[in-house]
Amino acid sequence: MKRVIAVSDSHSDVTGLRNAFEQARRHGPIDAAVFLGDGLDDFDTVRRMPFMQDTVCYAVRGNNDWGSYEEGEIVFQVGGVRFYACHGHQRYVKYNLDRLWYAAREREAQVALYGHTHREKVDFEGAVTMVNPGAVCERRAGRTAYAEIIVQDSGFAQAALVKWE
Repeated sequence: MKRVIAVSDSHSDVTGLRNAFEQARRHGPIDAAVFLGDGLDDFDTVRRMPFMQDTVCYAVRGNNDWGSYEEGEIVFQVGGVRFYACHGHQRYVKYNLDRLWYAAREREAQVALYGHTHREKVDFEGAVTMVNPGAVCERRAGRTAYAEIIVQDSGFAQAALVKWE
């Protein structure tokens, strides 16, 4: 079993981003951490912290990550499951998830990760699980701290939204 933690949209809230990963770490090891844009400088700070040293980190550029050299979208694998990750603004996710779904299918991904909307959401549509972890910068009771994707040894991936403690 592998555990993937996805976060997005920290918008200079380094403390919130760090708290999200610390909360996730309290519940077990993190095999992969994915930052979905709008706060890459924040993620660069947090990914260097000692509690993240054994975690594989991935990141994509968001519409507010001016001057960043990170890619706008990436594909990676964890435990045999293929992931597609983007911030979402170039896929117009504020309107619908059609373009995101097609991008994931074109890349043969089982899981599509995105941010941008600041609205946490998990959708399953035609063999693609689409996950938005919400916005780390909007930390308050009842909101999501991060998305957790558990990849079973069988290659099955299950996503859940985890609220702030």
